[in-house]
Amino acid sequence: MGPERQPRINLLAYRQEEAELQRKSQRTIIIAVLITVILVAAAASILGNQNQQVRALEEQNQQLEQQVEELSQVAAVASGISDQEVKTLGSRKALLAKLEEERTIDPQQLRDIYALSVPDITIGKMDIKTNGELTINAYTGSQAKLINFLENLQQEDFVKEIQRLSSKRNDKTGEISFTLVITGEVISQ
Repeated sequence: MGPERQPRINLLAYRQEEAELQRKSQRTIIIAVLITVILVAAAASILGNQNQQVRALEEQNQQLEQQVEELSQVAAVASGISDQEVKTLGSRKALLAKLEEERTIDPQQLRDIYALSVPDITIGKMDIKTNGELTINAYTGSQAKLINFLENLQQEDFVKEIQRLSSKRNDKTGEISFTLVITGEVISQ
């Protein structure tokens, strides 16, 4: 019998599929590498740009600080005071502005109270609390003068109310010492 014929197996399709899979995986790797390179380049570019902006802002800040220093020196020379004194004056002005906003009684109002007391009442001490409460320690020669002072005080616009009054008569001298607590408010003048 003769040689048997063996069927032919076509391995070419299998090799073509394998070659196609290799090309797809190579393309995927190349695309991934290209995307990674692009992302790294973009990040480096952004970082470089931000560093340049930071340097530019630092230079601008340094120039502004030099200008402030120069102006402080000019102001100090013009007024004959040192840099430390200029800083101290600035902080004092800020403190005064804050205290002006927070004040509860105007100095003129204290003068008005004093003017009401002269000559019948002698004020020894006035204490002002942050809530607008004013405590007056004083003495007078008679109850009538104290009553007159209280009536005049109630007529003032800045006096909201008289909260407390305590008085004591000195039997030896006849003087009446008293402590008066009133609430007031700043009235713009």
